Amino acid sequence: MNAFNEIGCHAFSPGSKDFAAGLPFVKEMQTLANFPFISANIMDSNGNRLFDPYIITDVDGISLGIIGLASDFVHSDVYVQNPMESLGELVGEVESQADILLLMFDSEEADLIKIQSAGYPIDMVIRSKSKTRSQDGGRRNIPAYSCGDRGKYLYQFDLTIADPQIKFTDLALYKNQLSQAEKRLNKLRQGNLMADLQSMYQDDPQTLKKIENYERQIQTARKAIDAGVNTIILSKHELDKHVTDRPDILKIVDSGKSKIEGIYGPQPPPGTPPGGHHKHILHDHDGDGIPDH
Repeated sequence: MNAFNEIGCHAFSPGSKDFAAGLPFVKEMQTLANFPFISANIMDSNGNRLFDPYIITDVDGISLGIIGLASDFVHSDVYVQNPMESLGELVGEVESQADILLLMFDSEEADLIKIQSAGYPIDMVIRSKSKTRSQDGGRRNIPAYSCGDRGKYLYQFDLTIADPQIKFTDLALYKNQLSQAEKRLNKLRQGNLMADLQSMYQDDPQTLKKIENYERQIQTARKAIDAGVNTIILSKHELDKHVTDRPDILKIVDSGKSKIEGIYGPQPPPGTPPGGHHKHILHDHDGDGIPDH
């Protein structure tokens, strides 16, 4: 929580794993946070919301509405209302106040599919509870993105909005479609990029049909990219050794590591297999140059 405070955060939407240490722990973390916890459907045992369901914030002159939501999970301290019911009760209220509506959803796949087919005026979904790292927002009605479960990638979304009444064009989706179709056509050219595919495969109707399909995909993608009024550009940043470390954040991490070692003892180095298997060291006790065991 200290690290998030230093990095900066608009909102946090808790999910099932966040309650592993119980509701009191989550509430304690909330008091430490410099940003709001939001959830439209996580309630106390009496059916009262534990957090505000959404926030409205201004980003570069654009009004952004962020709703927190979670798929159903069982926990003795909380009651989770049906996510579709909770969303339906307030999505219109948020839409009336925001230019862009973002859903932060700790979701099962089945619930994400329901959201896609419900016709809600949601512009994009940031999803947790998935191991997938999205290449784009997918081909469904609402662009939905997951950053995976390892925290090794930072996803950057650059949104351009010219008309709030028009849906967003996910440029990554169409650029990926364009790239894949062009690669398949080039493979069919067998190394000769100037080859006329219609002539090469004139006696192969099945391949000609594939070529027609790839060319149609290219045409559709280029048209969508050129016609995009409101656009989403996705960039992924791997948090590897090339990323410049921030000393203030590292200090927080080191403090956390020392606390863990104080409770559980020295931790195995990164990459140690489960079970703490160690490399076997060969010994030469008699000095003859041949390992004894």
